[in-house]
Amino acid sequence: MTLTDRDVRLIIAHAEEGYPDEVCGIVIGKPGDPGANAVRQCVNVANAYHEEDPIRYPRDARTAYIMDPEGLLRVQLEADTKGLDFLVLYHSHTDHEAYFSRTDRDLALFEEEPLWPGAQYLVVSVRNKKAQDLKFFIWDPLIKDFKNLMDPVSTGR
Repeated sequence: MTLTDRDVRLIIAHAEEGYPDEVCGIVIGKPGDPGANAVRQCVNVANAYHEEDPIRYPRDARTAYIMDPEGLLRVQLEADTKGLDFLVLYHSHTDHEAYFSRTDRDLALFEEEPLWPGAQYLVVSVRNKKAQDLKFFIWDPLIKDFKNLMDPVSTGR
């Protein structure tokens, strides 16, 4: 697994603290060196986008996430400066299962190819402020889609 137990705890805490809104973030690091991982929380700007233009952005942060573009750029610059990669992009689903939705897929692709090849995507299901399960997804170039990397992981809550 790409993430350490500490990384998972930080992501779960972020997801629970953000409830009832979806949260999002990125884990940067070096493949094969979990000690170099850094969990970076990103601001979900879905509420602001929805408020500004509810026609173009019909969903708010309770049912969608949009990573703040400036925050995303800061994390990308940090990774580039330190020679790190985007290892995991994560977000939560509130009061729903941990699954990779059509919207999640669309956000992860550009012209039907992954924006960050090799990065894993983690979805955390949160209900009543408690993380329920986690699922990892990765791009499979043979089927041209994201696939679940493993069975659901219980958070023990």
